[in-house]
Amino acid sequence: MSSNCKAQTSDFETCLQCSVQFRKEVTAIELDDLIDELEDALAEGRRVPFSGRLLVDEERILDIIDRMRVAIPEELKHARRVIQEQDRLLAEAQARVQQALEEQGLLAAVEAERQRLIQQAEEEAAQVRSGADEYARQILEELDERLTKVLTNVRNGLSTLQP
Repeated sequence: MSSNCKAQTSDFETCLQCSVQFRKEVTAIELDDLIDELEDALAEGRRVPFSGRLLVDEERILDIIDRMRVAIPEELKHARRVIQEQDRLLAEAQARVQQALEEQGLLAAVEAERQRLIQQAEEEAAQVRSGADEYARQILEELDERLTKVLTNVRNGLSTLQP
């Protein structure tokens, strides 16, 4: 879990939220840094007189794009790890509840409560999955927009340079 998480182990929902938030911040920072670097590379490009076109360092631009491609899959891998960790914590919590209930001989009396807790956990898992999917989709859409703009600028620069 995140080093910023101060929740106890039994409070897995809070730890999971800390982890998701921490990783989103890290990935967002990584992508923001790469986007800033891309914007800097474009700003450092030279204008072609009388054309409105821009000459850029193609190798640098392609390097930044490659690093963006690496950062996105890492976020998707992390989202999967978060989901797996949540599933593990849910199974562990259910096993603890089962053991305690069996030890107390109250299994039959609390079946309805167990079902409610399982359903609640499944709903929370679905929300986390949905949030991770939505976040990954949003990042990919933003990257697509920015890369399209960069690619258009690069192509415009190249077409200007062709005889």
